[in-house]
Amino acid sequence: MHRGRSTFLWRSLVLVLTLWNLTAPCHAVEPEIRNLNVRGLQIGGTTTVILDGEALGTAPRLLLSFPAKQTLKPGGTDKKATFEVSLEKNVPPGYGHLRVVTDGGVSLPVRIGVDRLPQLPLGTTVATLPVALHGVSTGSTTAEARFSGKAGQKILVEVEAQRLGSKLRPVLHLYSPRKVQLAWSWPTSTLQGDTRLEATLPDDGEYTLSVHDVEYAGQNPGYFRIKVGTWTCVDQVFPPVVSKTQKSVELLGPTGVTQLDLPTTRHGVILPLPWPTEGLWSGPRPYVEFSSRTEIVEQPNSTTMQVVPAGPAGISGKLSKPGEEDRYRVTVKPGSKIRFEVFAERLGSPLDVTLVLRNEKGNDLARAEDGPNTLDPVLDFKVPEQMTSLIVALVDSQQRGGPRATYRMTIDPLGEPSQEASFRLLTPARRITLPTEGRSVTPVLIEREGYEGSVELSSPGLPPGVTLQGTTIPPGGDGTLLTMVRGAGPSQTTLATLVGHDARGLERRVRLTGETGDRFEPWLAEELAIAPTSAKASDFQLDWGTLPSDLALVPGSKPSLPVKVLRPAGNTLVRLTLLTSQLTPLVNNRPDVNQTIRLAKAVELGAKVDKGEVPLLLPLQLTAPLYDVAIQGELLSADRRTVLATAFTPVKRLPVRLPLLVHLKTPARFETRIDPKKGSVVEVKGTIDRREGFKGDVPVTITGLPPGVRADTVIVKDGLTDFTLKLTLPPNLPPGEIKGLKLSGAIAPDTRQANQRVKSRDIELTLIIQVPAK
Repeated sequence: MHRGRSTFLWRSLVLVLTLWNLTAPCHAVEPEIRNLNVRGLQIGGTTTVILDGEALGTAPRLLLSFPAKQTLKPGGTDKKATFEVSLEKNVPPGYGHLRVVTDGGVSLPVRIGVDRLPQLPLGTTVATLPVALHGVSTGSTTAEARFSGKAGQKILVEVEAQRLGSKLRPVLHLYSPRKVQLAWSWPTSTLQGDTRLEATLPDDGEYTLSVHDVEYAGQNPGYFRIKVGTWTCVDQVFPPVVSKTQKSVELLGPTGVTQLDLPTTRHGVILPLPWPTEGLWSGPRPYVEFSSRTEIVEQPNSTTMQVVPAGPAGISGKLSKPGEEDRYRVTVKPGSKIRFEVFAERLGSPLDVTLVLRNEKGNDLARAEDGPNTLDPVLDFKVPEQMTSLIVALVDSQQRGGPRATYRMTIDPLGEPSQEASFRLLTPARRITLPTEGRSVTPVLIEREGYEGSVELSSPGLPPGVTLQGTTIPPGGDGTLLTMVRGAGPSQTTLATLVGHDARGLERRVRLTGETGDRFEPWLAEELAIAPTSAKASDFQLDWGTLPSDLALVPGSKPSLPVKVLRPAGNTLVRLTLLTSQLTPLVNNRPDVNQTIRLAKAVELGAKVDKGEVPLLLPLQLTAPLYDVAIQGELLSADRRTVLATAFTPVKRLPVRLPLLVHLKTPARFETRIDPKKGSVVEVKGTIDRREGFKGDVPVTITGLPPGVRADTVIVKDGLTDFTLKLTLPPNLPPGEIKGLKLSGAIAPDTRQANQRVKSRDIELTLIIQVPAK
């Protein structure tokens, strides 16, 4: 979770994932994990892990995010394997990924807990506490666990489900030896949808814990881990976002507050924190983010109101007492627009914050409560003229407060260059499988935050014999299709990280979309498993046919790309899909398929067909100057149920070529004087240039006009090129410079659908209104 912005801006790759099933470019089938008997490992101990799955082969091995000793026990099958896994005492507690590796590749990851608690399946006799018990609850079923307790014994009971990737929404009950309910708890945002209760046991005897779905309608998978006993954990870090000069933070949990000094060695944006030496720690590993904003931490004992300087800023504070209101004096620029956003619920705080803006006299100017899909408020505010400071007040809507009632507020001027132009990188790939002398193609896309330059990708942890191609995201581009190539020599399965550097040296790591662990341990979303296989790429190959030397992407067109395939003899099919470096456009925060480069229809090549055409539909608007394109081929069994192998064409980087250009005859910057009685008329003259075989009428328009100024659209008829567009200026238009005027034309790819048009590039115009002559 990126704690300084209104939404987690990793743009949805639903469309990319729909078009691209990440499968193995090899003939051995990739392994799959269906279920685990336990979803946790004990630090300093040995855990028995029973794995149910598919295509496990005869000698599977585990791939973990941390060092471990593993032993495969005899008696396994292609669908079941048993491991003894031992962890050293120095493995840090937290969450991690477990994968299984075979000759066919590597499985998708399964999230597990890692701590010093013994890990046992539900139903096992519990000899001592604390312990972690593992079970399943789906539909209306209730899972039960029993343990022995003593009168006066204090216990902490926590269910981990949502945080491990389960769909169970857990409700937890504690019953006495007499079957009387002592305590119960609901899912809470503090635990990302999981639940916890604390209790003091009244009697000696056997106690019962029950777990069920909040609506008795649990979906699959419904696994969970229930921790019973006494241990320590961290729910929040305060402050959650810090400057480079911050020296310490507070770890907040159910057992109190722990002060922690920050390490002096700091790299990247995210810093995983070391666990304190004292305590039996369990749960997500805490971390802080580093910020380029001005970061301010509330001074609770200050007798004066803290002043926040102008510009991007972040404020971290606590409502330490019930009914407390925190106030800050924020320096502002008259007439500017500012976004104020509060993070509380999204940080696991119990607060429901109300945000109030006041003037220096204490009068309310604006108020905000809930934001989109959250209790946290967000407010865009235009500063009145002559105002140079605002009073920002924060209070809980239910007058709550306490040592864990934390919040963070960000203040960002709108419409102004950011303090540091930045970017984010993402990919839908969660695993890469490489045959001998083969390649795999992976989209790496960029979320630009003011930075429009190039980004160079690299990976310091590639397996031996694996190299990267297509590592440059071009200026203004949406991303790149990154190609991994494996040589002829031996290699090994590796957990790698992709890293991007811009021209200034700013580093950003590539994150995997759809990895929910990013919310509480962001580094989990940076792991990319790369697995070599024993298969040879020469068994199944895909390549381009004869492509035009001047091939380009023309918006609104319907090109076909020729491909050719080499495959083993047999009754197999080849399914073709499209890969691009386009960042899927969003409309109302949803992927818009109509704005994507896509297949015109599904394409399959029959058993004896070695050549084919891949028809594309190009949208009416392509915002980047160029895009990468590749075709993925999947070798299917005769019944189409099994992918036997996958291959990719080489990547083609294609420019965008517009079918319509607009040229000016008059200057783009022009001056005029207005008649104070009649107003004035200004003529803008130019020509249009139809290309790529496009024909038809072309409307030419100017947008961005100030109030009172009129410019009627001019239609340039088919076969003509010149136009004159008149700007009508009212007599009361004040002198000055008018920027933001944009001149453009539009043409229909199909004259029978005149409302579907490709727009030319905008030409920026500037109009200068001079002082009327006396």
